[in-house]
Amino acid sequence: MKKVVVGVVLLLYLSLLTGCMEDKHSDDSDVTGDPGYTQLTLFSDVEFWRPPAWDVTEGTITGDISRNTGVTVDVTVPARDADRQLSLMLINNDLPDIISITDPTVLGQLVTSGKVWDLGEFFQKYKPDSQFYKNFPEDVKKELVKRDGGWYAIPSHMESRDSYKIWKPSSQYYWDLINYEDPYTIIWNKELLGQIGMHPDELKTEEQILSAFEKIKNTGTGADGSPVIPLLIDGDAYQESTLSFLETTYGGEYVDEDGNYKDIMLQPETRDALYFINKAVRAGYMDPGQLTMDNDQIHNLMVSGRVLCFIGNTANTGADSRLWVSSGPIRKTEEKRPVHGKNMRASTGWIGTFISKDCEHPEETADWIDYMTSDGGMMLWGFGYEGIHYTRDDEGLVSWTEEGDAATREYSKTGVWAWWMFANTAWQRSVMAPLEEGTIARAQAELTTAYAKDKDTVTFDSSLLSGLTESLPPNSDYLKMEGDIRGWKKNQIPMILLAADDEAFDKEYETFIRRMEELGIYELDAQKNMKYKENCAEYGRTITKVN
Repeated sequence: MKKVVVGVVLLLYLSLLTGCMEDKHSDDSDVTGDPGYTQLTLFSDVEFWRPPAWDVTEGTITGDISRNTGVTVDVTVPARDADRQLSLMLINNDLPDIISITDPTVLGQLVTSGKVWDLGEFFQKYKPDSQFYKNFPEDVKKELVKRDGGWYAIPSHMESRDSYKIWKPSSQYYWDLINYEDPYTIIWNKELLGQIGMHPDELKTEEQILSAFEKIKNTGTGADGSPVIPLLIDGDAYQESTLSFLETTYGGEYVDEDGNYKDIMLQPETRDALYFINKAVRAGYMDPGQLTMDNDQIHNLMVSGRVLCFIGNTANTGADSRLWVSSGPIRKTEEKRPVHGKNMRASTGWIGTFISKDCEHPEETADWIDYMTSDGGMMLWGFGYEGIHYTRDDEGLVSWTEEGDAATREYSKTGVWAWWMFANTAWQRSVMAPLEEGTIARAQAELTTAYAKDKDTVTFDSSLLSGLTESLPPNSDYLKMEGDIRGWKKNQIPMILLAADDEAFDKEYETFIRRMEELGIYELDAQKNMKYKENCAEYGRTITKVN
């Protein structure tokens, strides 16, 4: 902690100001084509999202959205510090029309501010015949109201019992995805594995994986003859994806021996996960610069043919899944079993989308959201154009074409599957044909289910952990603890990963734990445990510690 309070305040102010000055619009905010549309503003804190530039010319997805809604959208995705910038907008009463966010603390600030619409009130006033309003799954709404105190958020990637009653999965294949899919996993380049004569079944332990890295480092070459990258992690998103996967594959859990909530960072398995990455850095299996790479850089490396192994969010790599294979869980010891969190109740989504009460064009905003969440809208922006990006079978079910598969990977250019905040997983699985062998979508599904389907993996109900941060009292010491501890994790974990030797690693890790204790992590965990126990009592389930 700094000793001079004035210095801290000044530094914070300057960092916030600098962040605001560095805000950038997605692919620039200029609208190409006829300007005779109402322009809405949208802010997102998903820093690796790259929405397409809005183009209203004939034959573009954004153009057809505009023709169906009378709207264009000016999107802002800050390069960094998006959540702090949104907090400043909130303080300054300068919110955009639409806000799509993932950060639970800022989400709580929006909800308690009184500056965003209750969606029931909004649609009753501005579009009472809205299909979105009339068809919204009741169990999802119930969970959102429980979390936020009202129905304020449009959740992305909806999944629930009620949603699957409205949009029934088209085959048993999708029920398997519902039960096992998780994009955070480990995948291997098939061709490069062949170079070192290894098979995924030989990559089940940490020792075997490090051995593969060593072999490819000494002998492997990429598709263009350049050196192979043995390990690629998920760039500047690694703490949310790469580290999360490693923690749980090593058996890290969110409860202690007495069944009380415990931050997974305090579990010994997190130390194991950090040490794995540290060993990879020290051995030259990965470059330290990976810790700060953005998603575009990760994408470019993944399609280069130079990466042997990737650990992180496979949904955002842009790679052709047919060229990759997953080895499932990594076992550090036989005694500890990998664990997998599965939301077993209605999901409140990944991205929450809110409508500002200062929205200048509420009717047009209602029209746009209603269209983007409708069958026709989701078919357009989600699948593109029939005969080009997808085909239909005799039952009307959709299958991607090769061009469609490619278009989703280049969504920032094509607009296909670009509007993640309106993704509806249940709807998508109701309109798609069973994925055929040899398709990218089928290969992606195999990559993302290998971990949870493994015979040794133990599944727990991750929904029991929902709402823990949101339940912290507004303007309380607990919220300050949450922010301080989160900032400390973000800043100190790189120091641990880049430690020069075992002694330095132990020192940085001990500093990490000690400082979290000083910041009040045990008091914070005790407060979150109250919400966790409430969840357990309400749903009649608990998380049983298995390791």
